[in-house]
Amino acid sequence: MQVLVIITAREVGGAERYVVQLAGALAGHARFSFVLPDHPNLRPFTTELSAIGAVHSWPLDRPTQWPTVIPALRRLSRQHDVVHLNSNHPGSRLGIAFSFALSGTATPLICVEQRVSPLSDIVISPALKPILPTLFRLSRRHAARVVAVSHDNAEKLTQLYGIPATQIEVIHNCVSLPTFEPWFITQARAELRAELRLAAEDVIALTLARLAANKGHRFLIAALPAVLQRFPRAHFIFAGAPDEQAALAQQAAALNVSDHVHILGFRTDTLRLLAGSDLFVLPSLGEGLPLSVIEALAAGLPVVATRVGGIPEVVVHGRHGLLVPPADTPALRDALLSVLGLDASTRAQWQQSAWERATLFRAEIMAERMLDVYRAAKDTSYPKRF
Repeated sequence: MQVLVIITAREVGGAERYVVQLAGALAGHARFSFVLPDHPNLRPFTTELSAIGAVHSWPLDRPTQWPTVIPALRRLSRQHDVVHLNSNHPGSRLGIAFSFALSGTATPLICVEQRVSPLSDIVISPALKPILPTLFRLSRRHAARVVAVSHDNAEKLTQLYGIPATQIEVIHNCVSLPTFEPWFITQARAELRAELRLAAEDVIALTLARLAANKGHRFLIAALPAVLQRFPRAHFIFAGAPDEQAALAQQAAALNVSDHVHILGFRTDTLRLLAGSDLFVLPSLGEGLPLSVIEALAAGLPVVATRVGGIPEVVVHGRHGLLVPPADTPALRDALLSVLGLDASTRAQWQQSAWERATLFRAEIMAERMLDVYRAAKDTSYPKRF
């Protein structure tokens, strides 16, 4: 099985990590090639992908470049059994343009929708906004299958963008579950506290997400004065691309909590950060199905997160985490106070429950179902399991 994956993003986030997880889990079953923008932010990721398969890094920043690229993409698609379009959101210009471009080819197209946002949340030209739902729907009209990474995304695809429910398959994002051995946790806790110049008894809450407005860091910072009044040894780590780092640092300073907010920027040692932390916080305003939440559960961390996208399909409220409404600072504050105040026995129960829950989102499960989708798209006689 020859699979061509098209990546539309210009930043590396969970949607791009998903591609690596999928390709790794399907090693031996499918051979992957990749098309992605030639962008400085993607250079290290391009190098990582080149260890998996052939990489085509093309200039895609401006629509004026597309007339040259699209014929090359169509020719390349004919050398593969299926094309997997990895789309970050319905407003992706590349996602729409490439989906239209590939609709007339003989190679079946699978569109994987990582996040489905309401029209009001999408930053796009005002002239295009009214027609975006129609453009998006028409671009996916000839796709062999549209894959939603959560049931929430699937519902939005139909309700907001008119994609027929019969065309949609839900396949949750999954990860290759890391193993957090006791020695690794002990070492990571010591190293992380040494790096941040914290004491052994200090408590660390970790947020793995780009420092972008839709990730909701500002609501978390707003909750900190009240949290630190009860738990003065709590510290909050933000690890992710530093889009709004200056604004968040200013907010922390204005609230006099800077000593407890540690903005680390983009990190590659996320497993060490998870192993060294005590709880995980994700205050996003919108999500698809974030891999970081699954990894946090695998590390046995209690999770405090917003009830958006596919997060409620992963985190069971009250069993290994607490879910709150988005953009609700008081609710976020109360959830943090509850988790930080867990007794040792309850914390141990949550830790065990977290690990058990994480095992339901193993990469092998996602890979098996995606392989079925690929095969069914390539061979209409292949028995469909969806």
